[in-house]
Amino acid sequence: MSEADDGGRGRKGGSVLSLVPRLAKLAYHLARDPRVPWTVKAALAGLAAYLACPIDIIPDWIPVLGYLDDVLVAGFVVSFVLRSVPSDVVREHWGEDVHVLESLRRRRKKKE
Repeated sequence: MSEADDGGRGRKGGSVLSLVPRLAKLAYHLARDPRVPWTVKAALAGLAAYLACPIDIIPDWIPVLGYLDDVLVAGFVVSFVLRSVPSDVVREHWGEDVHVLESLRRRRKKKE
């Protein structure tokens, strides 16, 4: 069964939504790490401000499309972070289940 056929679940059976808290934790730790470039910290701060702002490009009350802009902006920032921060720093702050992080990196490289 492919990931597209399993209702949004990853290979280990966890939901794609389970990445949200991990990515938030990663963003918090990267923002505090002195080895991370200021451009990445600015992008993470901008993403946090964008997600917290009540004004969206596409209003959230529109079914399906309402959250699309949030997902796209977050995806671009995550891709930028993974490309800009040294992999050992990201791995250090990611914690356990490094295979999930490596899976994200492989997906990003396939799309480039």
